[in-house]
Amino acid sequence: MIVMAALSGAICGMVIIYTMHSNGMLAQNGAAAMLLAAIASFYPVFAVASGDPLAILLHVAVFVTFAVLSVRAYHRGLHLIAGGLIAHGFFDISVGLIHVTGPLWWPAFCATRDIIAGVLILRLTQTGKLSQ
Repeated sequence: MIVMAALSGAICGMVIIYTMHSNGMLAQNGAAAMLLAAIASFYPVFAVASGDPLAILLHVAVFVTFAVLSVRAYHRGLHLIAGGLIAHGFFDISVGLIHVTGPLWWPAFCATRDIIAGVLILRLTQTGKLSQ
């Protein structure tokens, strides 16, 4: 199940960035910054579902951190948004190792989606297909 979740996440990450890029949505940083903030909002939902007040507090704090990063990244460039997506992917891996909240398969799905999306954005900026 974990391998299928990771594979599905990788495919989703590729499709998201391909779709955003081919439709001009990455031409401005706003769409990618919103993607970063939205991705970080899933864990608070899982924490609320668990009913654990400490998990809710923790995941809301993590969400706020990534939301603030998305605003700063919006003003500084796609490379920082890509870094935020990759960082969130590593956060997903850490959640998967300690299993704080959410479905067992979610960290694998989310980590591969985030890391693939971040790496693709970095690659598009490095090759000049996207401006910083």
